[in-house]
Amino acid sequence: MKSLITTLLSLLMASLFPLAMGKAVSHDISSLPKWGPYSKEYFGISHIEDLSSGMQVEFCLVPGMYRRNVQVPCALFESGVHPWKVSADMRHITYRQELEWKDQVYVDATYHIIDHDRVLLEARCVNQTPLLQNISLQLAVRKSGGGEDQWTPELKQGNNWFTVRYPEINASYGVAWDYPMSEVRQWRCKKLEQLMPIKVHDHVFKDLKGDRKGHYTANFLRPVVLMPQSDTTVRMLIFRGELPPEVSTPPCRDSFEKTDFPLGVQLLQATLLTNVVYPIDAFGEPIRHFCPGKNWNSLYTWDCGFIGWAMAQIDPGRGYEIIRQYTTTPEEETPFVHHGTPLATQILAIGDVWERGGCNMEQLREIYPRLKRFYDYMTGPRFRKPSGLLETWNIFYNSGGWDDYPPQWALRPQKELRSRTTPMVSTSYYIRCAKILRLLASHLEASANGRQKKPFTTDIKQFDADIAAMSKGILDNAWDAGTGYFGYVEHDAEGTPGGIYRTKEGVNFNMGLDGVTPLVAGIADNAQRETMLSHIFTKGELWSACGITAVDQRAPYYRKDGYWNGTVWMPHQMILWKTMLDLGRPDLARQIADTALENWERECEDSYNCYEHFMIETGRGGGWNNFSGLSSPILNWHFAYHEPGTVSTGFGTLVTNATWSRDKSSVELTLRFDRDLIGKEVAVLVCLAGGPVTRIVKATQKPQTLIIQ
Repeated sequence: MKSLITTLLSLLMASLFPLAMGKAVSHDISSLPKWGPYSKEYFGISHIEDLSSGMQVEFCLVPGMYRRNVQVPCALFESGVHPWKVSADMRHITYRQELEWKDQVYVDATYHIIDHDRVLLEARCVNQTPLLQNISLQLAVRKSGGGEDQWTPELKQGNNWFTVRYPEINASYGVAWDYPMSEVRQWRCKKLEQLMPIKVHDHVFKDLKGDRKGHYTANFLRPVVLMPQSDTTVRMLIFRGELPPEVSTPPCRDSFEKTDFPLGVQLLQATLLTNVVYPIDAFGEPIRHFCPGKNWNSLYTWDCGFIGWAMAQIDPGRGYEIIRQYTTTPEEETPFVHHGTPLATQILAIGDVWERGGCNMEQLREIYPRLKRFYDYMTGPRFRKPSGLLETWNIFYNSGGWDDYPPQWALRPQKELRSRTTPMVSTSYYIRCAKILRLLASHLEASANGRQKKPFTTDIKQFDADIAAMSKGILDNAWDAGTGYFGYVEHDAEGTPGGIYRTKEGVNFNMGLDGVTPLVAGIADNAQRETMLSHIFTKGELWSACGITAVDQRAPYYRKDGYWNGTVWMPHQMILWKTMLDLGRPDLARQIADTALENWERECEDSYNCYEHFMIETGRGGGWNNFSGLSSPILNWHFAYHEPGTVSTGFGTLVTNATWSRDKSSVELTLRFDRDLIGKEVAVLVCLAGGPVTRIVKATQKPQTLIIQ
């Protein structure tokens, strides 16, 4: 059955894009294996027998203090479980499951994918207290998806093993273990976290009944006795088949064990790679999808642009797949996959995905028209006013992802006024998207032959006209010299601009991140640019001890208790970081990155959580605890400054080739520049074996070769 959110999303898609759905084109992440952390509710591992079925078999380890409590690894609240370490290929997945905080008694559960049929679970049980400890381990199995009356499996048991076979799945699954004191129990409930804790003291029955709306089969290993200051490892084999197979050698894990990231980066990579769910409905197709967090197991357009952007650092090919997932072809009559804030972060990310090797020239040629289709729809007549400014309120309430951004929030109940009022972020970011696509078109045109050049030439002319029209709309109507911010612009019923949207007291309502987004577009004059930079990097204005906040702290509508208002998030900081490289200001880029990385590491060291945002008053993290969507730029910044072999540029510089020395001590780059940067200084950042190095170069009309060593 489709979930409520999936059904609503399907209806939303149909209402936003009134044309009928066209030919099915797969939006699955096809490089993912059949085994993976795909459950929407529990931390563990799952197997998908048939991708088109919408069903999977899930396994999750439930540790506990024997005859005292259990810790069900629920992914929908803070359950004492932390995605701890995951290899880039997702074949080795470790969760830290705390029984006594902090790291006094815990289990590190590592799932090693051996092959299509086998997963080795190593449960390393650790006691760092001066006392003896008794713990228990239960590996629970269930089927999710499919018919509601098809939960209970056919169960077979042997000596230290069991298998289950579900009516709708054409395969048997089993668990085998090497611990002598054990039994097999069944749990008849929908939510394991509701029934299992209240049955801790049911020491006799093996068939435990709850609401009977689901079914779990679990082994029960107990007690596992841990001596003071000691650890022991219990192994279990998860398998697909009728009988337990042999495991002669453990899977190779060298690259997994040698990973040497700071803890905060390690945790974020683990969180990013485990925030993948199945099934998500994309035009009637069940797909696997990297979501911002398992609390949001649905499509999210702008979040997932950042996810693909960061994934390109870990697995470039998969980063490309995530970007591609949100784009469509002419056979699909929806111009892109939409849910949430309608910003094309996929376009903002594509240059870095290309530079990291996420796609080759053939794939770049494939993705370019798909990205342009996204761009064309969002800058077309449905959203562009005669002034050249974009207004997208009729497809989503949120212009820049900032839920409680003051002018956006104030306009929300005023539907008629809102429909006539344009923010800056939409127009500014789509100007930048036009420049990125123009740069890609120039590169593709240069590599094309004969008639193949013509479409790119035509596109470049379109981008030139779009950039001019949208830039004029901002520069002619939105600058507020009194505050030094660009403002929301009100229009009359005919679409004629009529002034800046202000508070009742006459204050520009846009003293915040939206008010400096024309900096990203690269269209402000020198005085405007310097004024906006001053706002961004002056403490007590947009700058704070933990980074750039969403709202100027001097504004009368600034709050300390808001969701975005009064907090610091990473996504727009990522875009401003790239913009600083466009402006030839690597010092300011480094200030953004270092502040974010230091604050992130401090929080992760303390809480082991990857949060959504940071509160200015304390610098502490808040929001969802296993979040990887809009927090993922942390990975980009870490790689940019600390992982040799990484090249970073602004949006207006395209790295068309990078040749590294074997020891990463030097690199030869070929660079192509956006035409608006020609004659201006830009920054190029590379991380060599000896550390990060920045070069200031003057952008040229022709491609430029740069050697950095």
